Amino acid sequence: MADKYSTAREKLAETILAEFKDKITGAADEPVVGDNPENKFFVGKLLTKDSDTNSGYSSDVFIESVGADFYIDKSEIQSAEITVFPRGEFYYRCYPTLEQQRVAMLEEANEISEEPFASFEDLLKADSDNPERFMKLKIKLIPVYKKISIASPNLSVFFRPAELLDDGGAFGDIDERSRENQLLMDQIDLIKEQINSDLFHYTYVINEKTTIRDLQTEESYRSFLARSGKRDVSVHQNWSIYISVKIKRIKERYLISVALVNDSAVQSNDKSHQSNKRDKDKPTIETLFNSGIDILLHGAKYAPIELDYFLDDYKYDKEQQAIGLNCSVVFDRENNMISTDHLPTFVQKRLITNDSLAVKFQDLIDSPLETLKGVRKKMDTEIKNWRTYYDQKKAKLTPAGKEKMKAEIAEFQREIERYQMGVDILEAYPIVLKSFVLMNRAFLATSKKYNTWRLFQIVFIVSLIPDIVACDENIMPPEEKQKTTLSEVSLLYFPTGGGKTEAFLGVLVFNLFFDRFRGKDCGVTSILRYPLRLLSVQQVQRLANTLAQAELLRRATPLISETEEFSLGYFVGDANTPNTIGRDRAIRYRGMTQEEIDEERIIDICPFCGQPTVHLRFNEETYRLMHFCTNPVCESGEALPVYMVDSEIYRYLPSAIISTVDKLAILGNNPSFRNILSGAPLRCPRHGFTSTRRCLVSQAGAEFCNEEVQNFEEIKMYDPAPTLFIQDELHLIRESLGTYASHYESFIDYFVRNVSPSKRRIKIIGATATISSYEEQIMQLYGGRAPIRFPCASPYSNKNFYSFIDETDTQRLIMGYAPYGKAIINSVVYSLKYMREVVYKYLSTPERVLSIPGMTITTKEDALKILEDYWIFLEYNNVKRDGNNVEGALETPINVELRKENVPEFKTRKMTGDESFQDVREVLAQVENTDNVFDGINLIAATSMISHGVDADRFNVMFFYGIPGNTAEYIQAYSRTGRRYSSVVIDIIRPSRETDRSYLNNFVNFHKFKDILVEPVPINRWATKAIGGTLPGIFTGLLFTQYDPSIQYSVGSLFKMRNIKKAIQQGLIQKDIVLSQLLQAYGCEVNGDTVDLGNQYREYIESFTNNIFTEIVDRNWADEGIFDGFTLMGYHIMNSLRDTDAQLIIELE
Repeated sequence: MADKYSTAREKLAETILAEFKDKITGAADEPVVGDNPENKFFVGKLLTKDSDTNSGYSSDVFIESVGADFYIDKSEIQSAEITVFPRGEFYYRCYPTLEQQRVAMLEEANEISEEPFASFEDLLKADSDNPERFMKLKIKLIPVYKKISIASPNLSVFFRPAELLDDGGAFGDIDERSRENQLLMDQIDLIKEQINSDLFHYTYVINEKTTIRDLQTEESYRSFLARSGKRDVSVHQNWSIYISVKIKRIKERYLISVALVNDSAVQSNDKSHQSNKRDKDKPTIETLFNSGIDILLHGAKYAPIELDYFLDDYKYDKEQQAIGLNCSVVFDRENNMISTDHLPTFVQKRLITNDSLAVKFQDLIDSPLETLKGVRKKMDTEIKNWRTYYDQKKAKLTPAGKEKMKAEIAEFQREIERYQMGVDILEAYPIVLKSFVLMNRAFLATSKKYNTWRLFQIVFIVSLIPDIVACDENIMPPEEKQKTTLSEVSLLYFPTGGGKTEAFLGVLVFNLFFDRFRGKDCGVTSILRYPLRLLSVQQVQRLANTLAQAELLRRATPLISETEEFSLGYFVGDANTPNTIGRDRAIRYRGMTQEEIDEERIIDICPFCGQPTVHLRFNEETYRLMHFCTNPVCESGEALPVYMVDSEIYRYLPSAIISTVDKLAILGNNPSFRNILSGAPLRCPRHGFTSTRRCLVSQAGAEFCNEEVQNFEEIKMYDPAPTLFIQDELHLIRESLGTYASHYESFIDYFVRNVSPSKRRIKIIGATATISSYEEQIMQLYGGRAPIRFPCASPYSNKNFYSFIDETDTQRLIMGYAPYGKAIINSVVYSLKYMREVVYKYLSTPERVLSIPGMTITTKEDALKILEDYWIFLEYNNVKRDGNNVEGALETPINVELRKENVPEFKTRKMTGDESFQDVREVLAQVENTDNVFDGINLIAATSMISHGVDADRFNVMFFYGIPGNTAEYIQAYSRTGRRYSSVVIDIIRPSRETDRSYLNNFVNFHKFKDILVEPVPINRWATKAIGGTLPGIFTGLLFTQYDPSIQYSVGSLFKMRNIKKAIQQGLIQKDIVLSQLLQAYGCEVNGDTVDLGNQYREYIESFTNNIFTEIVDRNWADEGIFDGFTLMGYHIMNSLRDTDAQLIIELE
């Protein structure tokens, strides 16, 4: 149930959107003073036929008509009667009133005066005291435009479609010459006559300028108007509109197209004014504003237009009554009327979890099995309801629809069975139950706002327990392991903001405790990967907080208190965190201030005590860039278990690692990466693990580590491979990135199963909020591993077992428009400006918030509180160039105009791929934590990097500069808003792009069906040229992971080309064996069988292997490492999965 503040925010969002609509259409402005309405308003305009040739504005797209297409069945065409009611407003020019002209004169005087005048009377007095001072101060009459509506019950066109048909009954039409339109123009002529009753109607052109004395009195001003008008240059309106109707028989239906056309012609001759220019001083305006038509149908029904795409989808209404022309349409079922709409708005209600079925942490701590069995009973009741629903619906379903619904019910049954298996394992194995209870205790201690699991979270966690437990070779019997889904990929599919992160973190923390209880005292348990570095920014603090509470529980649990601490590694690379710390950098830290070093922090808040007391220092003894807490009562013990340098991660092997997908490529160029996958046999007493012949720190110099290898502790890690890979935002692993990732994924799977001491599968979880055809993507990405979607699809469109759409809670108001007749960049920045003016109106006078109808708050303080959540705007750009253009246009003219109006100007920050990790952290911190929202950043110009992992409750007003080309990207981007409060999303549609215009025509349905319109993720693991990019790195990865650990002691590190040659010559690396291993690593061979799809890769691998062995043996190597060596041989080892093309440097001389 929404509280008063949520309701208040919803009312405020509705109000600012309504007022914004009025701003961009002109509905609220009467009259327009000092500007041309054509420049000021940019939605709903029908320009004249010659606008595009006379405007000179090449970036504008004009329309002269708006309408709709619809069908009437042949059987009803004889009885059908249609009445078309045109809507719109014309503007006519008026002479300014004395007061309006005085205001303009005062502004001009203040521009040239050192001391501004407070009023026109002060200016008059100054002029009277010193007449010569303002002798040259003259201004033209400011333009003033008043609007007049054409809409009225009498203004309509009536016709019977059957009477318009030709003799063959196939075609019919109404054009501008038709009798119906002549009657329409008679009404327009009456409207023109109304203008004459306005005494200030602009009758004659006046070019003469006014002086201060002309404006002394009403009488002097009227005298100026009377003597200055050019009697030979009269001004008259030339407005003309008509209704166009076209009828065409198509099989058993008639397609009827109805449109309102602006047929006004711009007059230009010797006797009248010239109005074919778009400036602020036009005598007449021929543009029709706020245009539209209402189409009332009697004697027939609108024949439904069926959307074939949804034919077999039984959950959605597959019919619509009309399709818009240059607009969207609204159907009034009660009155059987279609109306065009330039500002379609989709009201998105909030999907909320079924909290009535939420499970308390404490219940799972006190009586876990009893509580979980209670959930099972509720699942059994739910599936009975599904089966009853099927029996009720099946008679109306297509055969494909029946099969789809039965498959969904069957999948939910399997979901129940997987959950039950998790409960059974908890009951059967005490260390599993103990790990589960500790996981719940950790989340209870971490969660500040919640004391429960959402239902889908706990069902997901319990369902994954069998897969995690099956990773241990000693606990479950083989026949029980075979029943698990360890080999499948578990896809967690839930809307953005629904709690996916907590669900897979629950699995991760359970896994940590379980690893410790089963004897895995150290090493990596889980790797949590993101496609983009920004995605990981906010997750670091989130995971650190949870791990800290789990660590305190580990310390307090006798059986595992002596094991390695739970720790976090941030493994994203050099652009954000160091790959390694060399000697020079280590020495440089000695001279840096605390503030300078702290700029490299990855967390600000201590995860143990929750205080902003985290700092950074370089500890030369341990050679660590160490986060530490200065709170004297913090339980952390000062040093925080957080690692952010790649080499530290190899040395300390954090329990959980946050990484980017790109880092997979490191396995082919850094031998120490193998520590993550298979552990390390040695430990330096000062600097951690190593799998080489020396401490990794010794590379920085003997002054930092001179330990001899004989002093290293020998380690035998139990099951050293990670148990769990979590891939968040799975839908972004696509195209070339997805293909390259699939090669490294299959190599890791091959290595862990066949080479590492663990010799088992790694459990994989994928998570996303937007995905289509996920089966194919996962099969391609993970080498044929089948996916399991959770939660499974529901037979209902608005609910499932775990969540439902709350029709009383508006999450987003999404409005779209195409700014016909105005350059897109101007439309974007003026949209931002108009929304700023709307919100500031309430900020400047908070009491206005309280007077909004239905408002549920009563104090000024509360009004300011909710306004904070609508002050910071997000502006989304499809490309960085657009963002740069917006930033420039905001600086001039928008901020200039805002300052002139005494409205706070835009303070912009960018969020693009060019911004550093620290920049992003700083922006998010300012947005979320600033005490004075109204004085800080108020606009973020972003690209797609903001679409994932950026969660801020204060993002509730968003503008799109064009619709993203990918539906999933669009959904992810607008999901940054409305996380907690009702939000406003504005889609500014590029009218020059046909695809964008189609969104306008189908706006509401597009948003209604968005989830099933998400495009399949393009990925092909067998892409022809991709293997050329990955094979060199996979080959070196094979050498580092499989051969180097043992061979290094006899021939030296295989990082050196001469040592690889020596190993080949000594028979330690054999070509035929390497070829077989590479074929398995790429999935060309599976369990000894040849995969036909991999034949092309097989040929390439065979050729590469033959060539590389020959090249290595035939060359004389000096001291070349693998990078230089492979470059000499004509190959490139990837540093990153995005490292695909040679860099081209362009310089200006």
